[in-house]
Amino acid sequence: MAWQEKIEKHLKGVKRNESLKNHTSLGVGGLAQFFYFAKDFDDLIKAVSVARNAGAPYRVIGRGTNIIFSDLGFEGLLIVNNSNDLVIDQESGRIIADSGVALSRLILEAASAGLGGLEPLYGIPGSVGGAIIGNCGAHGVSIGDAVLSASLLVSSDKIVSFPSSWFKFGYRTSILKYQKNEAPPVVLKVIFQLQRRRKENVLEEIAKYKKWREIHQPLGEKTCGSIFKNPAQTDNIVGTPLKEKSAGYLLEQVGAKKLRVGDARVSKKHANWIINAGQAKAIDVRTLIEKMRGLVEDNFKIILKEEIEYLGVWNEENYISASGDYRKN
Repeated sequence: MAWQEKIEKHLKGVKRNESLKNHTSLGVGGLAQFFYFAKDFDDLIKAVSVARNAGAPYRVIGRGTNIIFSDLGFEGLLIVNNSNDLVIDQESGRIIADSGVALSRLILEAASAGLGGLEPLYGIPGSVGGAIIGNCGAHGVSIGDAVLSASLLVSSDKIVSFPSSWFKFGYRTSILKYQKNEAPPVVLKVIFQLQRRRKENVLEEIAKYKKWREIHQPLGEKTCGSIFKNPAQTDNIVGTPLKEKSAGYLLEQVGAKKLRVGDARVSKKHANWIINAGQAKAIDVRTLIEKMRGLVEDNFKIILKEEIEYLGVWNEENYISASGDYRKN
């Protein structure tokens, strides 16, 4: 029995040919060969186990941020993770969160319990699982700073808890960031250690960072977040030399805000963000990304590297991959 038949036989509710546009924040991409919405923790484990036992390629996503699916679609089983349990121990400052919990919800509920430490990340539109994989961060704070441990599904029926050190958190990366095999480990639950603080102070910090995002980022638009990493590999770029400035600064200096390919255009608010202004295609976005990278390289001799990840079937005649960094031939 082929893996496709096994998926349909053992995973009730699985769909065929689901549009990826409806499940990514940028709103681009073709069709997922198979699609499954995992409604909770147990459902997530079931879906991944079925895929592994069937020998099917699969990928788990949360809210579809920081990823760009190809117009040619995704071959295999795409699982959307909606596990959302969140347990807070106010006395110890520890929080246990399912990987599908929205990052902003985690930060807000922590604040309500008088726990802080992740306020600069408020407003990043992703889930806990994706945040861990990419070690998301802002204003000098990364989510890995607050991780004590996380449990991963490493085989069809084996769950292992790993300490924070195992993840090798770095600037916008972790050991899980670019898993090349077709059966990558899946983040299930994460234990965070936050600090006890006055609720009012934490909420005030959240409001400050929320206001900053409203001013500097194209909220409410179809975007996938920051496209490139900062060359300096840090968010602390105040007072640094030109070559270590932020990607957004470098892109603005070379006039990237004027760029557009089809309905994909660079945001007027932030030069490191791309907006789907209508019916943009994934190839439009990727072509625009290459134009942005090329301008910075031509003017500053700096090669920007993506923070986002490309998923699905891409035409390798036009693009090559090296450690998650994509360039035209």
